[in-house]
Order: sequence, then structure tokens, then C-alpha cells
Amino acid sequence: MNTFIFQPGDSVALIACSDGVPPQDRSRIDALSGHLRGFGLNVAEARTLMCQTGPFSGTPRERAGELNRLFADPAIRAIFDISGGDSANQILPLLDYAAIASSSKPLFGLSDLSAVLNAVSLRSRIRTYHYRAMNLDGSYGERQREEFYRTFFEGLPDLYNFDFEFLRGEDLDGDVIGGNLRCFLKLAGTPYWPDAAGKVLLLESLGGRANRIVSLLAQLAQTGVLERCSGLLLGTFTELESSGEFEIVRDYLLELTRERGIPIVKSGRIGHGEDAKCVVIG
Repeated sequence: MNTFIFQPGDSVALIACSDGVPPQDRSRIDALSGHLRGFGLNVAEARTLMCQTGPFSGTPRERAGELNRLFADPAIRAIFDISGGDSANQILPLLDYAAIASSSKPLFGLSDLSAVLNAVSLRSRIRTYHYRAMNLDGSYGERQREEFYRTFFEGLPDLYNFDFEFLRGEDLDGDVIGGNLRCFLKLAGTPYWPDAAGKVLLLESLGGRANRIVSLLAQLAQTGVLERCSGLLLGTFTELESSGEFEIVRDYLLELTRERGIPIVKSGRIGHGEDAKCVVIG
């Protein structure tokens, strides 16, 4: 299900629309850029990448302005947001969704970028990509780089294929919305909240033990999303699973969705893990 292909000589950009990248991570950005250049890509850095004022790479208007600029720049083929944290939703009212729709270039991000990925997919009607480019320099970097190249240069589905198991049901079908549970919920009650009807809802989380995750799931259920979605795709819940409490959340989700009986799939290859795959939003 490949959606686009890079050519050697294409240019890509790095940006931080959530919290800025701290100075101590400069070497990792340089390493990532080196890997991308190794594929034959040119790499540009947004002016809003590194921390400037406190945790931020710029004001909300500056961060939104840079993302708008990169979408409008015909020389940029794709945009990789490598940030996370808490502040991505500040930029949502400041994005030029019509111009983004016209450019129709891929935006990659993870974690707090779930808010931006879903808002852009909804308002601009383009696909976005739940994927962390920093995985190219992670502990599974060699394999990630091989899969990235095969997917985005050779048109093979390597980075989209992942192992999974059904917790309920036998078939899961539909376009995907969602991402990081906490950050996706920031969109609830806003103009950027997607319609879940017929959609597969992706949920994953870095932090949170059972008490926090069930609280977030209760909020999610109270939005009505679980009454409309076609099924759930659960990625990794890092702290929850390391604490041995996933079964608590699994049972709670099964109970929340018992009446509708929607299919639920679990995968260990989606989320914050450095071996994680790519999921297309929208």
C-alpha cells in the first residue's frame, strides 16, 4: 500500500512542532541527517527545530509558520517532525490547511504529533504518517534503514507490514485515525476531532500505568468514538506493559466495547518502540 516514492536528489525537512529538540540531542539529529543523506536525500532544518525559549523551538505562530512554509516550498518533498512532548496542539489554529491540501506532501511524526497528523489529515484531506524518523538511528537502526529504503525508494510494503494478534474478531478494515492516546484526546471537542464512523482507531502510549490509561480510555469512550469506529488497533503501551498491567487495560477495553463487539487487534510493532513500523493516518 505504498503511497509515495523518493528519488535520489529529493529534499526533505526536519522540524519540531511540539517541544523543541534539546541541545544534548544535536548529535542524534546530525546522525539522522547523515542517514537520510546516505539515501541520496538533501536535508533542510526548519528554523523551529532546537529549543530556543524554555522547552519551545519557537512561538506557536513561528512553529506553525515554519510548517506552512515547508508545505508551500516546492523543493521540499517530505517533512519529518522529530519532536514530542506537549505543545503541538498550539499550532493547529494557525495552519494553512488549504495550502497544505494543495501541496499534498507527506508529514511524518509520532507521539504529540498525533494531534497535528489527525488535524492535517481531516482538514487538508491528505494522508499523514505515524512514524518516528529518529528510529533510523535507534537501536534497530540498521533494520529500520533497510525497511525505510525498501518502502520509500523501491515501493515495497516493508515498513507498513507488522505482526499482530486479534484480541477479538477476525477482520479489521477501514482508514486509520488516532495515534498516541493522550495526545489524540487533545482534539476532543475541537474542530480538529475526526469523525470515527467506519474508521479504525489506532491507540498507543509511552507513559501511564493502568490507572492513567483506563482514565483516558473512559474519556475516549465518553466522546462517542467507540460507538462509531469500525475497530481498534492497539500499539505498544510502554510503561503499562513494562509494569505488567496490560491485561487490566485489555479487559477494560473488551468490556467497554462488549455490546458492539468490534474487532480489536494488538501489535508490538506500532508506537514508541525503536523497532516500530509506519501507519498511514487518513
